[in-house]
This record gives sequence, structure tokens and C-alpha cells, in this order.
Amino acid sequence: MNILKVSGLTKAYDDKCGVFGLDLSIDSGDIVLVLGPNGAGKTTTFQSILGLVSSSYSEISVFSKPFNRTESLQSIGAMISRPVFYEYMTGKEHLSLLSGLYPNVTEANIGDTLISVGLDQAKNKKISQYSSGMKQRLDLARAIVHKPSLLLLDEPFNGLDIEAKHDIKNLLFKLQKDNQMGILISSHMAGDLEHFANKLVILYEGQTLYSGSFDFIQESGLTLETFYLKCLDDYRKGVKQ
Repeated sequence: MNILKVSGLTKAYDDKCGVFGLDLSIDSGDIVLVLGPNGAGKTTTFQSILGLVSSSYSEISVFSKPFNRTESLQSIGAMISRPVFYEYMTGKEHLSLLSGLYPNVTEANIGDTLISVGLDQAKNKKISQYSSGMKQRLDLARAIVHKPSLLLLDEPFNGLDIEAKHDIKNLLFKLQKDNQMGILISSHMAGDLEHFANKLVILYEGQTLYSGSFDFIQESGLTLETFYLKCLDDYRKGVKQ
């Protein structure tokens, strides 16, 4: 089942900053990696999909219906940019705020979510006492506590050590497998997500250098990093993919 379809997404700040004509499709159970350097247009893409910035052109549908903030966001969870919290609250209290926004956010659901992201032992601590990695975990908890069908994660591994990255990857795989959740995830690091996603989008200066299956890359015999660098080299030489 198609969860998200984006056609012709364009948000230009100047001729090399923004996003230009991006097409994107996510089905149930897909993990789609958007790979590109800082400034490639990854965050702009995520913000545009969520309606946080206005694009000059785009057609966005969620479950085959035109995007509507009130309705569509009920089925979407997101981590965008650096997380901000009411730091005088505890982690559990912060998630409890969401019970007023989503009908299925219950005390039991909050408890299970905190366990799943590894914050059960810290749920009653003030967020001001959380490390940057713990805040990143809480931001993920905030994104999944209402059991969304689609998860948008913009650079979710920033501030996490190797063990935390491993734990979060396992959680995302579980969400994808058990709930058939569609996941759109961005990164500027190829190595972290070599065998993580089944679809890939490479962005550079707002341009889509590749959009397709990971099978194509595996069949080429190239590593993700080598394939990425080849796409950049072809783009700079004016070679079309």
C-alpha cells in the first residue's frame, strides 16, 4: 500500500540551494534513505512534506489522498532538526502532553514507548538532566508514541554513540517488520546505513542524482559510498543518470 507520494517537489532559495523537482514514493514496509551532504536539501524536503515550509510546486499525497495537515499528520511521526523540549518536565511528562493530540496515546502506550527507546530508567528524570543522546531517544519516542504509519527521521543518529545507533536501528527494523511502517530517513553518512534501507535517494545541491532500489547498487558491485561518489562525479561532469 502506498503511504506517501511526492511529485515535483520544488522549493528554491537560490539556484543551488533548495530542492528541485524531487519525486518520492514510500510504500508500507519501505525504508527509504535520503543521502546527501549538509545543504543538499534533505531538511527542506522533510519540512516541505510536513507543510512546515511552503514549496513553489509539489503534489503530495498520504494514503492516496491530498496532504491535509489536520488529517495527514495523525498518521505521521517526525524528527526534524535539533529537538526542543520543556526541560523542566520529565521524559514521561513530556510524552503525556501528546495524549491531547492523539487519541491512542495512553499511559500504557507511553510506558511501552519509553522502554522501546531505552529511556525507561530515566522516564522520571528532568529532561534538563538528559544527555544529547538521551534527548535524541526522547525525540524518537515523541515521533512514534502515537503509532504512526509513516516515520520521517532527519539525521536521527546525530549525537548517538555506536551502541545507541545499533539499538535505534534494531527498533526501526522492528517497527518496519511488525507494523509495516514506512520510514523516510536522511543522513550525510553513507557508512552508517549501508545495509539499512531498501530504496535510496541521493540529493546534491537540491538535485536528485539517483532515486531507486538498493538492488541496482548491489548488482553493480559497488559499495554505497563508492556509488555515491560516482553519482557526484557524474553530476559535476554533466553526465545524466
